[in-house]
Amino acid sequence: MNTGTDEQSFPPVRFTCPKCGADVLVRQSQGDRCPGCGFEFKWFLPHECEMADDYHAVLTGEKYLVQLPGGEGWIVAHF
Repeated sequence: MNTGTDEQSFPPVRFTCPKCGADVLVRQSQGDRCPGCGFEFKWFLPHECEMADDYHAVLTGEKYLVQLPGGEGWIVAHF
């Protein structure tokens, strides 16, 4: 069992792209893309399960972009 805490301590991972079915090799935490469809992959390590779940929820859940009055910036509201 690997006890490293960053992707450099793990060998690259190979899997099937969930969108197009192409064979994918991921070597880094973010930025690797599917050679078939171009999807980008963000790799979370075994100890990052909660972070992966939170990240997925933000990407797929209900969310709103709110411009604040008076030029005070932006709010992203999400679960």
